[in-house]
Amino acid sequence: MLKTPLRPSHVIHSPSRAIRLRRPSISSLSPLPHNPFSGYVIRSPPCLRRVHLFRCRNGPAFDLPGGKGMSGFMEVELKVRDYELDQYGVVNNAVYASYCQHARHELLERIGVSADAVARTGDALALSELSLKFVAPLRSGDKFVVRVRVSDSSAVRMYFEHYIYKLPNLEPVVEAKATAVWLDKNYRPVRIPPEVRSKLVLFMRHGESD
Repeated sequence: MLKTPLRPSHVIHSPSRAIRLRRPSISSLSPLPHNPFSGYVIRSPPCLRRVHLFRCRNGPAFDLPGGKGMSGFMEVELKVRDYELDQYGVVNNAVYASYCQHARHELLERIGVSADAVARTGDALALSELSLKFVAPLRSGDKFVVRVRVSDSSAVRMYFEHYIYKLPNLEPVVEAKATAVWLDKNYRPVRIPPEVRSKLVLFMRHGESD
């Protein structure tokens, strides 16, 4: 039996009854908030609350749940360069991942773990996950600080938290979380070497207060 095609009036006819399809009105749809970052649309950020930051100046902070790892953060101050901007005159979304990577490497070197030294052994500390939450943009010439810490670890993974603030008023800009996994020469996950874990433990006990 042939089906009756959909008519312009959007009425489906059947031998017994007719069913009218209604389109939703435009006024009933909630508009999405505008995101100043590279034309993407994101949800509005949640309210921010003050938290205790180890050896850091007081200021507004992101909501930070408690976890296993460093009790405080290491700071790295940077400045926005012109070539890091997008067509909207703000720092391109992808550049914030580089800011976070730079801060992670600085932290690892302070702990005593060099990315170059790890690579020379044939192993790798590879990034497996990275999530970024954008709160406010940075523009050319802005000075900012990246705060980073090891928030937790497992047998083969290290978990990092990053918070970027615009100076001098410590305005929240970005919150980022990353997971790094230790890989062997065949790029398979392996346990973090005991000497690396020992350095991390020693830094958590003594290095944070230096």
